[in-house]
Amino acid sequence: MVRWALVSIFSLMIAVTFAQVIFRYVLRSPLPWSEELARYCFVWIVFLGATLGLERGVHIGVDILTILLPGRVQRWLAAINEVLILAFVLLIILASVSVVDANRLQFSPALGLQMAKVYLAIPLGMAVMALLLLGKLVEAFRRGPAPRG
Repeated sequence: MVRWALVSIFSLMIAVTFAQVIFRYVLRSPLPWSEELARYCFVWIVFLGATLGLERGVHIGVDILTILLPGRVQRWLAAINEVLILAFVLLIILASVSVVDANRLQFSPALGLQMAKVYLAIPLGMAVMALLLLGKLVEAFRRGPAPRG
């Protein structure tokens, strides 16, 4: 579902940006709201896209020392790493809820969009990441954590 949301948001961002180019340079009548909408789409793409990176295990990491350790130690370090990431994600969720709430009465200048809807990308993306991490941890402790790399 996250993939389809990303595809949809990305497609919207491309269409709006393309329309802005056509309206600005061909029709000489720029759309005042297009840049704002493209920017908000990008925010959502970042936070939802991070979940795909986590799911696929492609986030940047430094493993120069851990690859030298025995497989069993690597598996435990991977599990500890996921627990730490989960703690960080939960902290971000808690912190971002107040940000969303604080922006309920603020509206974007060109679209008139409630800014809480833009900031909602943070706790929503982090919640999806938390669910993925919980699933990975449950799976890791059922079979034993898988080595990284």
